[in-house]
Amino acid sequence: MNLAYKPEVPTWKKSLKNQELYEIVNKLRIEIQCDCIPGTLVYEIMAGYMTDFRSGPSIVNPFIPKIGDILLALAWLIHDVNYHGFLSKKLADRLLLEMLEHAGMGTVKRNAVYYAVKFFAGSHYNTLDEDQGDIYNHNKTLVKMQWLDSKGFTLKRFNGRAITANAFR
Repeated sequence: MNLAYKPEVPTWKKSLKNQELYEIVNKLRIEIQCDCIPGTLVYEIMAGYMTDFRSGPSIVNPFIPKIGDILLALAWLIHDVNYHGFLSKKLADRLLLEMLEHAGMGTVKRNAVYYAVKFFAGSHYNTLDEDQGDIYNHNKTLVKMQWLDSKGFTLKRFNGRAITANAFR
């Protein structure tokens, strides 16, 4: 996996609106090349995006951190972003698994997370055009995503709510 992100130290803070969520403080640009998805995924996440990083009960925090280091935090964040419908649920879950491995999470833990989201998180996955509630509808407007082919041409481009281009050049 190749993972690049700017700034080098992403920052977030506890949300004042909802204590279960964290607010991204600075704009993030994340580029991902992985085995499970051909090409390059490019995300621009604007300041103000809200995430809970790792979902689930706090009782698992000692074993599977809610945030963790930067690589782990980015894995949780990208999975949250993709659950708005930027990728299919299947690809979002596979990408999470690969990002957890890249972050150094052990096989047993990352497979436990993968199968938990694969089998139990389906009710949290939405498509871009669905009403997801105030916070999540707002979140979708704070993300731009491009899927580039191996030569750098745009396969798909999303601007928050709808596909704006689906061209093969």
